[in-house]
Amino acid sequence: MTQRDSAVALIRPKTLSGYQEMFGYIYGKVNKKYSDDALFRRLGEEISKLMEIARKDYRRDFLAQLPRIYSWWNAFASRKRIVLQEALWHKYPGVCGHCLREQNCTCGVEHPDISKEEKESILRRLRRDHANREPFSISDHQSLHARLYKQQNARIMPIQIAAHVSEEWGEISEEDRHGNWSGICNEMADVASWIFALATRLEISVEGAVWNLYPYECEKCHKDVCECKGVV
Repeated sequence: MTQRDSAVALIRPKTLSGYQEMFGYIYGKVNKKYSDDALFRRLGEEISKLMEIARKDYRRDFLAQLPRIYSWWNAFASRKRIVLQEALWHKYPGVCGHCLREQNCTCGVEHPDISKEEKESILRRLRRDHANREPFSISDHQSLHARLYKQQNARIMPIQIAAHVSEEWGEISEEDRHGNWSGICNEMADVASWIFALATRLEISVEGAVWNLYPYECEKCHKDVCECKGVV
């Protein structure tokens, strides 16, 4: 009996949470070799490679690098016991988490005058009122963020969007250093938002690219449970 004949259904996930479970299945064992800090640094390394690709404008390389970042983003989230579906909906309940617009956010050129308390009150209501509109697949999440930010991001270069991914990684580091778990959740959601933004700008399907590189197997050893020697 092969691993793929086992009781675990190794089929393409349909939801963002399903992909988080998939990455846990593939890499959960090997990732135990990493400390929390080392795991976070691996995410940073992949984001640095994204910056290099963006600087050199190697458009084809984004197809593989975005999924690699997505994989390590999932790994760090699982280590921190963050349910990514919940983190994304908490920050983006059908609206921009900053200006609260339902489409065509203008935060890049305007600074919304909304107090922190007022914003959180509105977001709590929207999480409840928009519950029947919550996206669950990666593609649906990307579509939501395209509705919110595509128009704004169309005017900037891919390297500028990639820089935002790097900036958010730094903000996760700050929140983690201060032990602010809710802050880490918010910044993790922002990383995803900018990943979606960059993919949309480059006309890449994040879900398609992730599945192409990780079809329920490690990209290097091609085992459904990674058996790479050392750390990947």
